[in-house]
Amino acid sequence: MTNSQPITNAAEAQTRKHRWSLRTRIVAILAFTVILLSGTIAAIGLTSLRASLVQQLDGGLRALSARVMVTGSMDGPGVSTGAIQVHIDATGAKGVLLDEDFTTKQLSSDQLTAITTGWSDSPTRDIVPGGGLGNYRFHLEQRGGTAMIVGLPLASVEQTISSLGLTMALVAIAGCLVFGMLAAWFVRHQLLPLEKVADAAEGIAETPLERGEVQLQRAEEPGPNAAGEVTRLVSGFNSMIDQVTDAFHARHDSEEKVRRFVSDASHELRTPLASIRGYSELTRRMGIELPKDAEYALGRIESESVRMTDLVEDLLLLARIDEGQELTSQPVDLTTLVSDAVNDAAVAGPHHQWLFEPAEHDGEPVTVAGDPARLQQVLVNLLANARIHTPEGTKVSVSLEEDENWATIHVHDNGPGIPAEQLPKLFERFARGDTSRTRATGSTGLGLAIIDAIVGAHRGELRVTSEPGDTSFTVRIPKS
Repeated sequence: MTNSQPITNAAEAQTRKHRWSLRTRIVAILAFTVILLSGTIAAIGLTSLRASLVQQLDGGLRALSARVMVTGSMDGPGVSTGAIQVHIDATGAKGVLLDEDFTTKQLSSDQLTAITTGWSDSPTRDIVPGGGLGNYRFHLEQRGGTAMIVGLPLASVEQTISSLGLTMALVAIAGCLVFGMLAAWFVRHQLLPLEKVADAAEGIAETPLERGEVQLQRAEEPGPNAAGEVTRLVSGFNSMIDQVTDAFHARHDSEEKVRRFVSDASHELRTPLASIRGYSELTRRMGIELPKDAEYALGRIESESVRMTDLVEDLLLLARIDEGQELTSQPVDLTTLVSDAVNDAAVAGPHHQWLFEPAEHDGEPVTVAGDPARLQQVLVNLLANARIHTPEGTKVSVSLEEDENWATIHVHDNGPGIPAEQLPKLFERFARGDTSRTRATGSTGLGLAIIDAIVGAHRGELRVTSEPGDTSFTVRIPKS
């Protein structure tokens, strides 16, 4: 098959492979939304709870402050351990801490300084007294020239917030995991018809559509619970595939009709062309003296009948290959075949430089399984193409290589090259690389098309690269 340009860009395919799928993106967005929403709810809830607990603690501080202002001490039932009392008057500040064994303990001067300094208009504030006491909530009461500060530890509030925050975090993580799995399952289930459409589209992209019978795969119809948009998409895709398939069938039928017509017409033309050629040769050999105009016309009839016979034979060969008729398969010595073809080309084109480089294989010939006559035709056409379309003095080198699975023939010349715009259609039938070519060259425009068809029938590959001074045709034939 012709393979002058790569079909798929490998770098682009690799990039597509690393892109996130639609399903992954939807699940990721949903998971991010749930995590963000859960975090926001948790933050608002914990902030509100802490404010409520601190408000309750402030109520306890006011009650403790009123009690201390009346009794002058924290002794008595109902006072929790860790409570702090600080009395401030003209003589200074004195403070005690109600220890865990319900005994009072004098506060240090540093602790008193931390508690009594930095007060503003608010009667309550959070302070860390130091000395390993942690964070406290204090309340200030002033009467006359004295002031009373009482405080309770915030440890219970912070412990409650921490415990609840950890519980909410664990529940949120578990909920997000469960939600993520359910969302992934649901999104996958909903997008499964789209994946099948994508699979069908990729299968169509890998299907050769240029010729022959084409069978396109329809996408599987979605279930009754599928979303309306998905159902419309799959239905529209399948309708499009049906129309394209019908168009390809119509094209194939038309090609078959044309192929049968060409085959039948070629068969019918062989006999009259042979008769024309035979009678013209017979007349020329009779030795009858003819006017110059008649002799010239007779020569033209004979040469044109030869050209038309070659064209008919080429059309018949293409028709047989298109119909899938099997070529003969037998061991073919490519080394000898290529060497003979190059020698014949050197005789036909003595003004060109011809070079053959056989494969380095310890003197053993390169052998493939194929039709020797058709493979010879491939070589003859390639070398004739190089001879006809390059000027005298052009160097044409032919090399033969092989590996474990393939035998490769390279035909290279340093001629003017093939215009880039003609490369994509070079192997089409009746394509001409030289628009100025006339019938005097004997070209039918089928030479490269025949090469392509024969190589394809051998399950081989045909490539061409060309630029000024460097044109290469590469033929690869499988060895088995």
